[in-house]
This record gives sequence, C-alpha cells and structure tokens, in this order.
Amino acid sequence: MEAADLFFDAFANKNRFRILAELYKKSLCAGDLQKKLGIEQTHLSHDLRCLLNCKFIDVKKKGRKRVYSINDETKELVSEISKHIKKYEWYLKKCSILKEEIK
Repeated sequence: MEAADLFFDAFANKNRFRILAELYKKSLCAGDLQKKLGIEQTHLSHDLRCLLNCKFIDVKKKGRKRVYSINDETKELVSEISKHIKKYEWYLKKCSILKEEIK
C-alpha cells in the first residue's frame, strides 16, 4: 500500500477527524473525548492508537489520566482542511457522485 493511501486511510476516517477537530480546540483525556463525541470506548481507543502511531497526536500522563494533544503540523493541516470543508460545503452536499458512494 502506498504512503498516500495509508495517510488518507488514517486521516480521513470520520471519527479520527472528529477527534483531531476536538483536540484542535484543546487537549483532552479519553473520557472527555468520549463524552463530547459519543464514540464507543473501544472505537475511541482504537482511533487514538492509530493517531498516536501515525504521529498526528501526542499523549502525556497527568496523574492517572492520559491527556491527548494535537501536534503543530497536524493542527495546521486540520485548520486548512476545515477551511476547505466550509468553503466547499454546498458543493459537497450537492455532489451526486458522493451521494451514490455513500449508499
């Protein structure tokens, strides 16, 4: 598998991007992420491990908690992608090809 394929598999996953978007705002522990996003704990753990392994996020121990944060390069990328999503939202929602692929 090509590196670009792996990158997009890791980054474009809906829940992983939602995690990155929350961490863009502030560092959070897994429990806080789970409450904010409503992701099942096992899925959240899986996605956090993927994001950590790919070096999109960092983790630090704070007492008994593990606090996750987004690194600067990923933060910049999330910001740019979010701008593009907002700019092209109308077209994305109207794209018949995307609608068909989602089915």
